[in-house]
Amino acid sequence: MRQPALLLAALAFGAAARVNAAPPPPQPTPPVKLLVTVVIDGVSWPRLEQARPLLAGGLKRMLDEGHVFTRSRYQHLNTETSPGHTALSTGAPPRVTGVVGNRWFVRAPDGTTKVVSSIEQPGPPAVPGQPPLFYHEVEKDGRLHVFANAGELERWRRSGELGRSKILIGGGPGGATVVFDGDDAEWQFAFRNGRAVPALPPGPTIQGPAALRVPTLGDLLAQARPESRVVSLSPKDRSAAFMAGRDPRHVVYWYDKTSGRLVTSAAYDTVGVTGSMSKAIVDRFNRERGGTHLPGRFGLLWKQLEGARGRLPSAFDLSPYQIPSLGLGFDHRLDQFPGGYFEALYESGLVDEIVTDLVVTIIADEGLSLGRRLQVDALNVSLSAHDIVAHSYGTESVEADDALRRVDRQLGRILAALDEKFVPGDVLVALSADHGFSPIPEALRRAGETRTGGRLVTSDRGLPTFQERVSRMLASTLCLDPSGSYVLATDTSWNLAWAGPFPQRTVEGSCGPTGREVSRAEMGRAAKRLLSIHFAEEVEEVLLVDEQASWLASKVADMARNVLDPERIGDALLIPRPHALVHWDPARGSGHGTHHDYDTHVPLIFLGAGFARGTSSDPVTPYDLAPTLAAAVGIELPQATGRSLLSFRR
Repeated sequence: MRQPALLLAALAFGAAARVNAAPPPPQPTPPVKLLVTVVIDGVSWPRLEQARPLLAGGLKRMLDEGHVFTRSRYQHLNTETSPGHTALSTGAPPRVTGVVGNRWFVRAPDGTTKVVSSIEQPGPPAVPGQPPLFYHEVEKDGRLHVFANAGELERWRRSGELGRSKILIGGGPGGATVVFDGDDAEWQFAFRNGRAVPALPPGPTIQGPAALRVPTLGDLLAQARPESRVVSLSPKDRSAAFMAGRDPRHVVYWYDKTSGRLVTSAAYDTVGVTGSMSKAIVDRFNRERGGTHLPGRFGLLWKQLEGARGRLPSAFDLSPYQIPSLGLGFDHRLDQFPGGYFEALYESGLVDEIVTDLVVTIIADEGLSLGRRLQVDALNVSLSAHDIVAHSYGTESVEADDALRRVDRQLGRILAALDEKFVPGDVLVALSADHGFSPIPEALRRAGETRTGGRLVTSDRGLPTFQERVSRMLASTLCLDPSGSYVLATDTSWNLAWAGPFPQRTVEGSCGPTGREVSRAEMGRAAKRLLSIHFAEEVEEVLLVDEQASWLASKVADMARNVLDPERIGDALLIPRPHALVHWDPARGSGHGTHHDYDTHVPLIFLGAGFARGTSSDPVTPYDLAPTLAAAVGIELPQATGRSLLSFRR
């Protein structure tokens, strides 16, 4: 009879032991094999939340299954594509990266200033000769004629005349005079004869990330682990390049609007092991699915996706305000776009599908084997269609809704491709955006919500541009030559630069003696007064760069300092009022680049590698994305101002 009692006692003791025992230690997070960064161009967090009922694919999955940070905000001005993608890849704002806009200002030694693109850099020196390394010497009449241009040699043989020549007296064998048909011939002659070789001029400008002042996560990953592979793909060249970084071993491709193919540039290696393997994949893709294959696949119409649930709550008929190049209302004709069919695809909501096709191909490729080797790899994808469409139609439009739903579908395809090749824990996916978008000011006014906002038009559409108007005001106020141009602006940012050179000199007028010197600082002070008077409805404040020491302490001033790169930022930062746009079109579309919440408040979501499903209202920044991915694979980002968010993992 005692056995049941002993048995009950033993069971009771075991139960008590289980209650009092310490919980099992947390299971270690498996090592990450592939870091995936997805950037949805031009989608703010409020926009994504508002569109959530329309989503059924990858964006929905990220929101439902990922760890969602609902209070992620940029802390710099000039919220544009290049600064945003660079901030996400480096963990730092523009004052650190040097990428202060899609375009910026460069001041020449003579004091003049020009606008340059963020994504352009000098190409490698051209190989001398036409064709490359062509070289021929001919002795005639006691002279040595040296040719590096085959066509020039043929013309000389026919006519005896050189269209362009350089002469080196006594520089040939035995003191003979040498006649060159150009710089290439002179260079090759010196090289072949063991003489000092003159510097070759740089080749044509190419697309590349040379403007970056600091390394990206991809750069540091490749540096720490030379076998790691970094692949970066986007419809936009600047998005692909700035996500990847400066290391020429990176695989970087973007959509070419002229040919309908995915292309890269001489900034990246295509002959090394990874480069040649990737080039073969892309070449095959272009032959079989790009270029002339695109009309057969997409047809001649951009049609609205089936199952559309109507417009977002803020949307309404914008036809009185805009007739974009692709026309108004679905279906949009792609064969009538002025820039041609391939550019029409870029301007529509369809271009992301082409890039996603290549993304899925690269994920599946067993030769490249991303994330399936002994080293950590990185895959960066930026989907651009929503940004492109919103610029033309505004986020209130059915076109922007369609573009976002297509982004949702393409991201779903990417996540499904990852699921096929990886087990949970192998991949860490991070999603964010480079900026948001302003509501269309005309739409807000028509809805009766506000009378603020407006457009400062920076491109010539048959009317004086914003910078031309300010320039005329400066000429009148300072008694400068009225035919001069004194103000430079870019298409989308709120920066201005004074064109120079300085000092300027006055002409006859009410400002005193003719020829008085006008300094850059005096022009800045005059511009600040004029902007505050004549553009007060659009501009709340003017911050002169040379007065930054006296800027009043404020959140806006801090955001302005976060974009200051003295060599690139120009002379003035304009602080816009809500819903004011700098835009190239006087009557349609929307833009971004401001400090307002609709531009700076963006999604930040992590999926996989131990991140808990759910939401967090902790204030974070997009600068935290790269440090989080870096920490997940044991890489440090010394230049980052952001922090790792790995503490939010399980």
